[in-house]
Amino acid sequence: MLDYPQLVINALQKVGEISVNQLALKQQQNKINLIDVREENEVLEGVIPGSVWVARGFLEFQIVAISQQLGWSPDDEIYICCRSGNRSALAALSLLEMGFKKPISVAGGFTAWRDTGYASTKEMLHF
Repeated sequence: MLDYPQLVINALQKVGEISVNQLALKQQQNKINLIDVREENEVLEGVIPGSVWVARGFLEFQIVAISQQLGWSPDDEIYICCRSGNRSALAALSLLEMGFKKPISVAGGFTAWRDTGYASTKEMLHF
């Protein structure tokens, strides 16, 4: 039987992971596809600029509609952020299993983003 940390480790072995520094660089270079899967009380703190917010419990129900509405292809990189990088790893694995080819978890999540000193915003797309 697997515990939660082992489940996250297994997920990260199958999906990509990006540091907040790498994400910030990609964000400066072009528009990125970024989903924040935290709960409502967490996103009230702020989000990474350009984030689309969909709570983790609704991601699988809404990702196809979101990707169609935003023009995302199953071949596009889709970055997923949570508070610390655990839920995002599991969410990325779920997207991989749904047919998205490049879901990537943000290592350390929003906490690492904020603690590194990057700007956050209260503005986000919500689904």
